Amino acid sequence: MPFAILDDVKLYYEAYGEGKPIVFVHHLAGSYKSWKFISYQFAKDYKVIVYDLRGHGRSSVLPMPYLIEDHSKDLKGLLEYLEVKDPIVVGHSIGTLIALDFSLKNSPEKLVLIGALYKAPDQEPYRRYVSIATNFGMEALANYRRMQKEFSPTLTENPQAWNSLLEVYRENTPLGYKMAVEGLLSARDYREDLQRIDVPTLIVYGSNDGLIKNLNVMQKIPKHVTKTIEGYGHFLNFEEPQWLTKVITEFL
Repeated sequence: MPFAILDDVKLYYEAYGEGKPIVFVHHLAGSYKSWKFISYQFAKDYKVIVYDLRGHGRSSVLPMPYLIEDHSKDLKGLLEYLEVKDPIVVGHSIGTLIALDFSLKNSPEKLVLIGALYKAPDQEPYRRYVSIATNFGMEALANYRRMQKEFSPTLTENPQAWNSLLEVYRENTPLGYKMAVEGLLSARDYREDLQRIDVPTLIVYGSNDGLIKNLNVMQKIPKHVTKTIEGYGHFLNFEEPQWLTKVITEFL
């Protein structure tokens, strides 16, 4: 299995295709498999890179909080390891914070931000999620959130989409999840930095994604284009991957 050995972490990655580089940065409690319905569609025209964030999947699980800046440094280190410059960066959820931090320090060609955040989310629910994951496991956390109706029906009532989310949740450990959440809750507010992002940026939300409340702030990015899909939620990579692939392709 391919790993990039960086300063303090070992990252699992896969790379395939030829052309301009495009790197996909997954959501919390995800893995490189979070992009399984999308990434291969780009391999005909792009060099595709997918990977597991630190603390996720097959990458190192370290017993310390994973700050957004750590993830951003990891992304830079992975790209340098692969000798990739000026990539297109596609981020989802926590991956959008990583993409924002990376873009403020480096030179991506374009950004795609799906279900975007610009600051740390509310702490209370995530403290509860960590407790459930620690005591009962990651699949129990997914099922708890399903019972609480925190996921869109387009995820939970679609067997392929729901089983895909469970697949990546199962690939994660309670410790890795806890440390990732600790870092996420420590994220700084990027609101005032958005105007400094000087690359074309696609902002994507499902209308049922609770994070769509961030859209007005995210539109401070000067060269942004916004796409929304009615009736879908946060996990468009599983809920409606064909539409998501189409809007990304049209943007690129």
